[in-house]
Amino acid sequence: MKNISDWLDENVNDEVKVDDEAAIEQQADIIRAEAEAAGYSAEDLNKACGGDIAGYLRNRRVGAAGTNADGKMAGDASPIITPGFNQQ
Repeated sequence: MKNISDWLDENVNDEVKVDDEAAIEQQADIIRAEAEAAGYSAEDLNKACGGDIAGYLRNRRVGAAGTNADGKMAGDASPIITPGFNQQ
């Protein structure tokens, strides 16, 4: 049997919208049920997800998009400039 982290990598749907809380919670319930059906304990799943499956899914989805919660690309220290804003 694979370790739980590898299982999560293969079975988590990264297409869930992070701004749709109901979809995130639904996906967390699905992952929980699928993990148990695959033979993983709830304790293993919670430990792999840092104790918050929905939070894990949110962070994973944001990471998959390559941006953080502010919409910046990873490693981008510059502020997001509003289009049409004159910085002079």
